Amino acid sequence: MVRHRLFRVPFLIAVLTATMLVVAVACGSSAEPTTAPPAQAPSSGSSATSVPVPTSAPTVPAVVKPTGKLTIAITDMGNETPSVWQEFAFGKAYMRFLYDALTGTNDAGEVDKTTGAAKEWSMSPDARKWTFILRDNIKFHNGDQLTAEDAKFSIGLVTSEDSITSYKGTVKAAIADQDSITVVSPTELVIDTSTASGFLNWFISDIQGVEGLIQPKNYTESVGNDEFAKNPVGSGPYKWVDQRKGDFMEMEALDNHWRDGAPRFKTVLWRIIPEESTRIAALKAGEVDVISVSRERAPDLKADGLNIFSKEGASVLGLYFHEQWRDNSIWKDINVRTAFNLAINREEICEFVFAGQCTPAAVYPWPDIAPGTDNSLKAVAFDPVEAKRLLDASDYNGEEIAIRSYPRADVPEGPRFIEAIGAYLTDIGVNVKIIPTEYASYRQERLAHTLDNGMGYLAAPNRPLAGFVGLMRVLNHTDGTFTSTNDPEIDRLIEALEAGIAPADVEAASIELYQYMYDQYSHLTCCNMNISYATNDKIESWDLGKRVWDDGFTNLVQR
Repeated sequence: MVRHRLFRVPFLIAVLTATMLVVAVACGSSAEPTTAPPAQAPSSGSSATSVPVPTSAPTVPAVVKPTGKLTIAITDMGNETPSVWQEFAFGKAYMRFLYDALTGTNDAGEVDKTTGAAKEWSMSPDARKWTFILRDNIKFHNGDQLTAEDAKFSIGLVTSEDSITSYKGTVKAAIADQDSITVVSPTELVIDTSTASGFLNWFISDIQGVEGLIQPKNYTESVGNDEFAKNPVGSGPYKWVDQRKGDFMEMEALDNHWRDGAPRFKTVLWRIIPEESTRIAALKAGEVDVISVSRERAPDLKADGLNIFSKEGASVLGLYFHEQWRDNSIWKDINVRTAFNLAINREEICEFVFAGQCTPAAVYPWPDIAPGTDNSLKAVAFDPVEAKRLLDASDYNGEEIAIRSYPRADVPEGPRFIEAIGAYLTDIGVNVKIIPTEYASYRQERLAHTLDNGMGYLAAPNRPLAGFVGLMRVLNHTDGTFTSTNDPEIDRLIEALEAGIAPADVEAASIELYQYMYDQYSHLTCCNMNISYATNDKIESWDLGKRVWDDGFTNLVQR
């Protein structure tokens, strides 16, 4: 917005100057309403009387408008359903182009009162009442005003029974039902939480998933959910154009957005290209401008003259031991979980699968650099002999261990990573079956909890401490949407983490949970990961930011 104020300065000066000249001429003419005085003879040595050179009127700078097209190619785009309650966290990269969040955030991974629909918020001393004051200058793409009613409506959608949002459980634990949300006026919203919730403003932001994004109540109700998903309306810097699921998604820039001004590109085209070699070929051919790229291929592409942008320590890679609570689960035996962790050579994986662009990690889902961790705890050392001894002493009797394998935008090396994991486990006597699939299919199995004695991987992004408060309920609380554990002690520690208000108390609770999950080998933790993208010369700089599940794609279109 500052650039627009600066932009007007030359224009205003020019207008004021022109006005002053007109006034001066007018005043001079009225002073002497007689004929013009006779011309004087030129002084000696001078040339003939010169004719004044007319000056052109000041040029008014042209209005800056979006131009051109940016094409982004990645492996997947979440659920590819642009409604706030029908999209995963992994779809947030494109959703932030279409929607504004109730609580804004910035690239540093902090809540920010200048970037969201709410310009102010406050929390009661007991953290059970939150008040949000909204801006009155935000309009949806159909011209409707964004109001507190839309914010309440959207929270209701993301916490509904049919919602598939990734952090639904976290928001619902704080906001039990719609009756706890009061619309005081079009610009004021009050939320009474069902328990102390010192981080509610984070939970309904765009720092984690899509739970904080706002879609219009009137339009949604008038066209219905199915039609809305086909022709969504938001208030973000880009509006919806077209889509073919599994192939592409197209958006068109607004001429001016309340927060970002005029975007750089008129059109943003997202393409889904799962195969890395195809993405690279498309980038080199000029068919796309930005691609997700494996750590292994990044150095070669840089040598070829392409730009490489990376986020160091961006995530931690780990595998889940699914459905640990089942009677027939081999994961109930800590000896099995320990053996699996000891069997993995993390340094080899980092060197040969990820081209040295990672380091062994201690506890999934925390990267080693994350807040609320204990740096004295180190990654599990590779010890296949002890791993085999523990496995032989355990309750494992040769059951088939099915490991799902799939590429992801943040881990294009996923299939090769799973092959390496399978080989290490086979070496200690595990009966491994690798099942190639798509992440969306694996996610459905996680939600349905049908992965008995199975494993799957994710790279969990680093995030602020508040982000981990919201994450742990989803991943490991008994009531969590994606939980792989059912451990009363983990539940107690997560609830203590959620109840914290003072930062020191929250950090202490996080460290206690971190220590416990380290001791229990709750997951198979692998590595701290860097994330890389390759671009052509259309992109000269790129701040990937610190939001979760979104590597600053909106920064690509900002001037």
